[in-house]
Amino acid sequence: MSAQLCTPSSSALAAISRDRQQSAAQPVTAPSAELAAPRVGFIAMLAAAYRKRRNEARLRHLAADLDEHMLQDLGAPRWLMNEAAVKRDLARLRDADYLRW
Repeated sequence: MSAQLCTPSSSALAAISRDRQQSAAQPVTAPSAELAAPRVGFIAMLAAAYRKRRNEARLRHLAADLDEHMLQDLGAPRWLMNEAAVKRDLARLRDADYLRW
């Protein structure tokens, strides 16, 4: 296999490298009015918080039967793995009296 070397002496590559250096040197400022987040009303914020809470509760419910390794294989967030482990350990401690004869 032979490798062809591209040197910056070629005019096309030199022009591209100069353009990149110039664009990197100039900071790009975005107009704040156009990219600013739209203002959200109070009811919309409450609805978003409720949806987030319900989604997290749904994830907790789905993760109740899975152990940490299965959740890790699925790519679950760390907080979900921790909460599932705590809930399982507390249930085991709570039901320990039923296991005694």
